[in-house]
Amino acid sequence: MSTYYDLYETPDPSGEGKKKPLHARVRSKGTITAKEFQERLMKEQHMPHAMVVGIMQAISNALGDWLAEGYNVELDELGFFSTTLKCTRPAMQKKDIRAESVRFETVKFRPSKAFKKYVRHQMELERIDKKVSAKKPAVAKKDRRQMMLTFLEANVCITRAEYARLTRVTDRCASSDLQEFLTEGVIRKRGGGRSVVYIKHQV
Repeated sequence: MSTYYDLYETPDPSGEGKKKPLHARVRSKGTITAKEFQERLMKEQHMPHAMVVGIMQAISNALGDWLAEGYNVELDELGFFSTTLKCTRPAMQKKDIRAESVRFETVKFRPSKAFKKYVRHQMELERIDKKVSAKKPAVAKKDRRQMMLTFLEANVCITRAEYARLTRVTDRCASSDLQEFLTEGVIRKRGGGRSVVYIKHQV
């Protein structure tokens, strides 16, 4: 099955409006849920569901514990996991930073050469055409919130692009909807820049 991509304008970081070469980006087909991942493992390895869930949980716990202890972790041929930190206030000298001002930031993943080679060989790229990108009418606004919440129940988080495709609205409309949901406290935002995702607000 093909991986569809499209070409997009590259923003000018200088803000001078200079024309930049187009860049290619994959048009995501959605998010594979943990349940789908588990079912794939069960099918390929002929293992019972409980065993697959247990193994995945054990990997997650071990990985989290080692990262929390300051290790980088290599996971078979998948790649390497590491952590990054951040200072909660600016400082020019080490003496200006106290221990309580240093915080965990995020977990980074660096794929191995073998894993990247596997993905590259498996991927069949195809430029998205008008037939593929043709849209059905946008979902009515009154139904978009529930559609998003149902998606979050199965997928944990959603990006603006995923929301736009799910509800068949423009990127601008998706941004407006998501900002409205943020203001109402329906969802929360995580990450920054192109890594922003939205999660369901837990009461």
